[in-house]
Amino acid sequence: MILSNILVGIQHNERLISVSFTALVLNELVMIALEINTWHRYMIYSEIATFAFYFVSIPFLGDYFGISSG
Repeated sequence: MILSNILVGIQHNERLISVSFTALVLNELVMIALEINTWHRYMIYSEIATFAFYFVSIPFLGDYFGISSG
């Protein structure tokens, strides 16, 4: 991805990396959910907790996600 940014001349690497990482996390959560045949209560809790922790961490990682802090 970084090589394509250099070739195209895009200067906003941080934003592209954060979008790619978000897509990766969401994709992995969906792939895990699709692979489970028998759901257990703790598996559901784990999926929800992972989703929640990721999105709750975004404001705390403002520099990584390119969010300007007030």
